[in-house]
Amino acid sequence: MRLFFTCFLLLAMLPPVRAQMHKNLIFNGKGWPGTYVLLADRQQPRTGSLRVYARELVVFTDQGTTLHYKPEEVYRVQIGRVRYTTAQGFKTKTGLWATRQSGHLFVEVLDSGRVSLLRYTHYAGGHDNTATLPLATYLLHEAAADSVVTLPVNSAGKGRRFQQVLLPYFAARPDLRQLVEYGAITIDNLPTLVRALNSGQPFPYSAVEETRK
Repeated sequence: MRLFFTCFLLLAMLPPVRAQMHKNLIFNGKGWPGTYVLLADRQQPRTGSLRVYARELVVFTDQGTTLHYKPEEVYRVQIGRVRYTTAQGFKTKTGLWATRQSGHLFVEVLDSGRVSLLRYTHYAGGHDNTATLPLATYLLHEAAADSVVTLPVNSAGKGRRFQQVLLPYFAARPDLRQLVEYGAITIDNLPTLVRALNSGQPFPYSAVEETRK
């Protein structure tokens, strides 16, 4: 009982999560070669050395200039095999705090198609320009929907609410739905499950074994 109370106090003393402040990087580094597409001109991919922040895309051009774009100005970004889009209106939660992100933010695209699986990285602790304890919020977005849905995940990477939110997305795939119902799906192999849905391919059961190791 005393241990539980001590842990509760420590959680309560943690500063609220700074849901990826201006200088907390999703994609860290000095800039990497990549492409981006602006909403105002979706037919014209642009290139540059890129930094992706939660609330800003910074582009270093070959001409030596630096461009800054807000998430609401950008359609998509890609650096190597990592893709980004934007999302808004979802909740991030850590410990006792939950915050709704009303503005547009950059999020990583883990898979896309009929259903998109997105990941937003945020940080707990630290000061304004210091990132400690990276945390992830996972989001689902149906192609025909206007909003994203936050996936509730417990400490084991799944949970009853996690299953309840997931199940409707797999109504047309009984084989995949059964995996969710049996508790075989966690946040670790969820990208593989969503990829199977979007591609129409069977789920590789080796992905379940990998998460159990």
